[in-house]
Amino acid sequence: MSITEGHINIEMCLGTGSKPIVSITSNRPTQACKIFIGKTPEQVLSVVPLLFNVCGVAQSRASLSAIQQCLNITPKARHEIARDMLLLVENSKEHLLKIELSWPKLFGFPITSKTLPYISQLTSLFEKTLFDNHAFQLDSSLNTHYLHVETLIDELDDYLEATVFQQPPNSWCQDGNIETLLSWAEKQSTTAMSSIAFIFKNDWLSQGVSSCLQLPKLNEQSLLTRLNDDDAHHFIQSPQWEGSCYETTVLSRQLSQPIIKSLNNEFGTCLITRWTARLAELAIIPQQLRSLLQQLKKARPSDTADSAATTELAQVEAARGLLVHRVTIENGLINQYQILAPTEWNFHPEGLIKQCLENINNSKQVENIAHLVVNSIDPCVGYKLSIQHA
Repeated sequence: MSITEGHINIEMCLGTGSKPIVSITSNRPTQACKIFIGKTPEQVLSVVPLLFNVCGVAQSRASLSAIQQCLNITPKARHEIARDMLLLVENSKEHLLKIELSWPKLFGFPITSKTLPYISQLTSLFEKTLFDNHAFQLDSSLNTHYLHVETLIDELDDYLEATVFQQPPNSWCQDGNIETLLSWAEKQSTTAMSSIAFIFKNDWLSQGVSSCLQLPKLNEQSLLTRLNDDDAHHFIQSPQWEGSCYETTVLSRQLSQPIIKSLNNEFGTCLITRWTARLAELAIIPQQLRSLLQQLKKARPSDTADSAATTELAQVEAARGLLVHRVTIENGLINQYQILAPTEWNFHPEGLIKQCLENINNSKQVENIAHLVVNSIDPCVGYKLSIQHA
């Protein structure tokens, strides 16, 4: 069972001596979560991971958090730390799947699928080790044997070193030097290296630049007001904040990393900066997991999670960007459920993708570059690209 992701239609019209004219339309089922209405919280939490094929951990995390707030349940600190770990693991899984499956197709590289079974089972391996049962239930029970979790983190670290970076991930491009990045890429011994080298070689670094701002931290009461408005459906389909379009992507999370800061200063938020941001996020995940594991070990069973949220909504950073779930419950049953996904921000008809594609200035390779730009922003969404010549 799954909620169809729908797809997005992107039309580019190329004129002589002018920018491409870009039109974006979507048939994504942004109201599909209405199927939860009339269900119990327990039923919803059991069904959510089955309904969402992409970012299922993030969807489950957001759903559980929103439901807990609605029921005035304060979660245990240890449970929340372990769930944070699972969210990071899912992000690494989503990034790795794209590197191993999508990137070779985009660049014309050979696909090697020997490691796909390992990538596919990453989240389930960590979940079974961290929890005695499902991680995102109201009665979830934590596994107190953490030794094997350390082993799983070490295995992920080793995998990233061997198949992506060819060096310890936490040492990758920490000097923020663009020459270091190019020197690393020119070795071309992994798909990640070869993709960066390809972009450099073809001088596509600054293609698809955008002036779209990063989505700011959303005030929960203001967001709740928007979700209660009569035009909430339109807001969820084509969200803007205070009258402006924003982006929420992996780049949004990695702008402070040395190499991303350097690329952004040199080229702006363009293809090379976005492409590298996915690798920058991957490189620090093992270190983040180890830090969370130490917090998990130190937390006492009686400790509760710190939370400033007092509404019935949850905001979670999924691999694709900010994910919002809003829930209301009446007489023990769900009577309202809303989901605001990152895709709707990034594929807004006047937003990020439109700006990026309009700023492609290589007419001979516009289709190849356009596919790379879209995949650098949201590699999970289904889309159709049509190019017309005026």
